[in-house]
Amino acid sequence: MSQSVPQICYLSHSGFRVLGEPVFRLSEGAKVPSMVIQLEGQEAVLPLASIAREFHVDSESQDGQMLTLIEQALDFVVAIKIGDKLPSELNGGVASWEPNEQDRRIASSRIRHNLVRCVFARMGKPVSLSGGGAPGWEDDPKNKVLLQDAIVGAAHQLDDTDEADITARVASICEEMAYIESLRRALARGLVHIRDKLLHIQIGEVPVSQQDSVKQVQLLARIGNKEIMNRFDEVDVRLDDILAMLRDLPTVIASMRRQRDWLFRTNRAWAGVFADWGAAPRHFDEFVTKVVERTYVFLAPRYMSFQEWTRAEARMKKNAVRAKVW
Repeated sequence: MSQSVPQICYLSHSGFRVLGEPVFRLSEGAKVPSMVIQLEGQEAVLPLASIAREFHVDSESQDGQMLTLIEQALDFVVAIKIGDKLPSELNGGVASWEPNEQDRRIASSRIRHNLVRCVFARMGKPVSLSGGGAPGWEDDPKNKVLLQDAIVGAAHQLDDTDEADITARVASICEEMAYIESLRRALARGLVHIRDKLLHIQIGEVPVSQQDSVKQVQLLARIGNKEIMNRFDEVDVRLDDILAMLRDLPTVIASMRRQRDWLFRTNRAWAGVFADWGAAPRHFDEFVTKVVERTYVFLAPRYMSFQEWTRAEARMKKNAVRAKVW
């Protein structure tokens, strides 16, 4: 794919319009990138991969590249039409959504707190902030003085910078961090249901025939939870050396945006699982049995090894109940 990513969704093949203006979205259930058209008053959902084969669209052609971009766009938007602007995330740009003011405040306090701590440590000076690192600490008059001292100190420690430059760089990192704090809040809200309900199921309360399935789903959920938490840990560890981040700002911004986009896609992918466990009771019953089954379908292909998933899929097909045709 060329380095210049198109800004607008455009497909030249006439087949994409022969039955009217299509809408591109994920299919229900399997979440397959699809083209949706109205056919005799009914909605027809056609997988993009099938459409590409039917229209003989080469993957390296402009239409082939655009279909790939449409698939990627559906990680960030619910639907897209021909002529719509593609999500800015596809070009490594700013997010196509906004964090709220509380997320911005939390991010700003964290970044500036780390700046003060890091700069004073490099200067070998002790520092004590009123209110610790809680959001709003920087509003205290004494803390404002320490923050300004840290900005001055950072400008002295980084080559070819001044206070205004440091202030602008800090603001840029705060802006990117606000998106990550927003996703930290959203994912934490969903994962708490997984931890408090799924992971707290007592195996002794589960029918013997279902115990292995519940154990498997709990194991996969722990792996998924750890993967998500590791992403936040990677960001947080990097904040420990805020001066290094200020020194190489373009690389840092690009890295933070990659993390932001991964977390956003992950939050969207897990949304159904989070909703299921949010509605589930804390005791094991038939409803929870169904939720465990749906959670397994979501987690298994993501967190099982290929060999394990292949064997599990074969078992499911073997045990599947086939409808009798009369």
